Amino acid sequence: MTTSLTKAQLRRHMQHTLSLLPPAQLLTESTAVIHLVTSLPAYQRAQHLSIYINTPTSELQTTQLIRHALKEGKRVYVPRCDGQIMQMVELKDGGLETMARNKWGILEPGKEERAVDPSVLDFVLVPGVAFDSHGNRCGHGKGYYDRYLQQTQAFTCAVCLNDQVIEAVPVEAHDQKPNMIISPNGILFEKQ
Repeated sequence: MTTSLTKAQLRRHMQHTLSLLPPAQLLTESTAVIHLVTSLPAYQRAQHLSIYINTPTSELQTTQLIRHALKEGKRVYVPRCDGQIMQMVELKDGGLETMARNKWGILEPGKEERAVDPSVLDFVLVPGVAFDSHGNRCGHGKGYYDRYLQQTQAFTCAVCLNDQVIEAVPVEAHDQKPNMIISPNGILFEKQ
């Protein structure tokens, strides 16, 4: 893939590429990444984690990590998007089973649920469409995580599938680099 693609072109290309990913490979790669995340000292120390809920297909599956964190007694917060604002809401009893799907098909807490102050979080799992070994990520195009990460001092860990790793992600001034990016093959990037 050339590095001269715009972010919009990159998103379209990645959407097509990921739509071809066999479900078994998606599960295998997701499991490998989750295993690496749970072995991180930053994850093990964390008590207040933001974990995104994946799209039904074509994205690293996070349900396994959510269940692991809850079993470990950690408090888990999941995103809720409203207009240009993303907030994190604590996952309550009943968890994912009580949520409705939003316009993107992603499970999301209801509007009546109170959001947490971003300063409470000590670990944020960051999604994306494409990633590179320089710590750059291309998100889904709404800027939710770039804006949210400016409000927290939490350890930020982006996760990806092997097909999402490219040579160079186009970068814009507002883009936020995570502390770490993990692929099924290991740590792709770590901030020094």
